[in-house]
Amino acid sequence: MVVIVQLLDIPPTAIKILKTIAKLRKEAASKLPEVLSIPQSTLMSYLEFLKQKNLIKVERRVRKFYRTTDEGKEYLESLPEEKVIKYLMSRGGEAPIKEIVKDLGERIVNIGLSWCRKRKWIVISKEVAKAIKYEELKRHRELLSTCLNECEAKKEDMKIINELLERGLLKEFETIEYWIEITPRGISLASELPEELKVISKLSVDTIATGLWKSIILKPYNVEAEPPRIYPGRKHPLAEFIEMVRDVMYSLGFEEIEDDYVIPELWNFDALFQAQDHPARDIHDTLAVKSKEAYLKAYGDVVERIRVAHESGGIKDSKGWRYEWSYEKASKLILRSQTTAATIRYLTKHREPPVRVFIIDKVFRRDPLDATHLPDFYQMDGIIMERDFNFRKLLGVLEQIGKGIGIEKLKFKPGYFPFTEPSVEGYAYIKGVGWIEVFGAGMFRPEVLYIAGVKHPVGAWGMGIERLAMAVLGLNDIRLLYPYDISILRKMIIPRW
Repeated sequence: MVVIVQLLDIPPTAIKILKTIAKLRKEAASKLPEVLSIPQSTLMSYLEFLKQKNLIKVERRVRKFYRTTDEGKEYLESLPEEKVIKYLMSRGGEAPIKEIVKDLGERIVNIGLSWCRKRKWIVISKEVAKAIKYEELKRHRELLSTCLNECEAKKEDMKIINELLERGLLKEFETIEYWIEITPRGISLASELPEELKVISKLSVDTIATGLWKSIILKPYNVEAEPPRIYPGRKHPLAEFIEMVRDVMYSLGFEEIEDDYVIPELWNFDALFQAQDHPARDIHDTLAVKSKEAYLKAYGDVVERIRVAHESGGIKDSKGWRYEWSYEKASKLILRSQTTAATIRYLTKHREPPVRVFIIDKVFRRDPLDATHLPDFYQMDGIIMERDFNFRKLLGVLEQIGKGIGIEKLKFKPGYFPFTEPSVEGYAYIKGVGWIEVFGAGMFRPEVLYIAGVKHPVGAWGMGIERLAMAVLGLNDIRLLYPYDISILRKMIIPRW
């Protein structure tokens, strides 16, 4: 009866493995699959199960061994430093480096001189090497020969082994072996087990009628056990959130546009009336692309209007930035730092109202990674051009977008941006973090409208998608949107409002 009680929660396969281990007493786990005809991965699962039941002990052993590399095989007779020192000794103890290179070859001499100096065998003065002493590297060469196929290291040889590894003359390999030892409890249980043991999960009419129930173990049924959770395939929560934002924008009558990641500074900054000496255009903040400069003349009259706006304003009551605008700087290629570059570019080609467009895509900045910043992230930019559009209507649209994506607490604060006036910053409340900025917005200033070639008011905004997602999901760290642990993502549910 004791045996039966102990076996109630042990699978038949685990019992078979336990009895086999009891016969072998102590054996490498790598050999058990052959004896039991069980795959290695399956065996390891059962061994862990038996270990948890305190029926066996499992010892993990790491074995390191070494093999001589192709370069190491070149030096079985003599290492580079030995060749150099022997050459010097054959020349009376010294020789010009040029002559050594000529006779031994540049590769051997470069390696040999370096190690000769490390071993303090030579001194070099005025391009002449002079031998001081020589200690034969017999053990180094013996180890290279011994490890031609495979070898293990003795403790006293580890200093030389590490040197040969550092030089790339030996390569280290590692194997893991598991050794199993049965515990006294395991031995006792295994000795009482019958050779053939049948465990069933439910009784049948035949089992009862034939009396078979007397010789089997009925597996207990746990009524408190929960069924396994099934996680069907789904999109990443951030991808779901972006889809939801798109749906909100479509419902408000907006059309989506696309643009390139790599663009000239002209669109990222100059077209937005951002001065060429603005701190945001510094190399420490913007990611430059190693490439030829863009051909700006392809953009037609926009380039000339940008130059005029920067130098003198181009419109009444504006003096511009009052410097000589640099065509060369504007033509440098960068990874865009704002998707406003896409909306202003679109506006230069669509100059008559009504215009309602948005873009959701990646932008890149040299921001340090922390709870609220990412070096590359998604941004949603949008513009509205209507004949009677104004700042109050812009705030109304922004509130509609916020409510549409589920931001419960949203507030506005006066702000400053080089390309909008008036400007506003939008803040969302996140529990555990507080108020964080999620977008900037405003009315395109007259100089930007002049650059774009439009004569009607335009409202614009840029929103950080990940920060909006933080507010909707109640996350206090933006990095939780990109976790290593998939279980974190499974708990994120994007609400549909």
